[in-house]
Amino acid sequence: MTGLPSASPARDRRRPRKPVALAEAIAEGIVDAGMRPGDRLPVEAAMVLQYGAGRASIREALRILEAEGIVETRVGAGGGAFVASPRRESIARPLSVLMRMSDIGLREILDARLLIEPALAASAAVHRTPEQATQLQDAAAALELLDEGGEDWRRMNREFHTAIAEAAANRPLAVMWDVLSMIADGHDAGVRYPAHSLHDAEAAHRKILKAIVAGDADTAEAAMRTHLEAMAAHVAAEYPELLGEPVALVRSRT
Repeated sequence: MTGLPSASPARDRRRPRKPVALAEAIAEGIVDAGMRPGDRLPVEAAMVLQYGAGRASIREALRILEAEGIVETRVGAGGGAFVASPRRESIARPLSVLMRMSDIGLREILDARLLIEPALAASAAVHRTPEQATQLQDAAAALELLDEGGEDWRRMNREFHTAIAEAAANRPLAVMWDVLSMIADGHDAGVRYPAHSLHDAEAAHRKILKAIVAGDADTAEAAMRTHLEAMAAHVAAEYPELLGEPVALVRSRT
């Protein structure tokens, strides 16, 4: 690719010089060009000519985009700036900062789960495809083979819940939930669950899964609600001080 398309002629006449505005223009160019993760951006010299900006501004703009998870920089042979693969941490971390600065506590996050996830489970029971049903079954089975409480268990637990959101036939909400789940699990705030609680969670997953596969929306919704209420009750009993405190910042899970 020799260049990124400009967003509009008006922007051409007033090409941004400030790094933040330049980063926005580059991001718009990535989208307008239909670039995908792994695609290489134009070389620095070409971007200097295209945007009428200095090398230092281009580099700072790319650093901004890298911090936002839009671009990744590779060094060495074949290096350069590339479109990054989407990572939910790139959205979850600034979202957790916003929530923390807004004094949003874990109690509100848990309440949000109770509003969102039972409805998603009910919708998944109606809209799930055979392939999505298989994906849910595989996730539930894999979860039960992992050590309870480990990072792999937590990751697969989130994947199970996110797979339900995806099966609900609402992709925007599925993406939002995938991000919110990193805050809702409370792990970065120090929340931990005993083995018996996680064993109960696996049993709850089986009930939710059975209802979704059977197309029973009411039972799926009720089973998810019961599951989340049990998790929230554990947090309230063992970590009451976290409920009203601003949420913890999301840390990298990689």
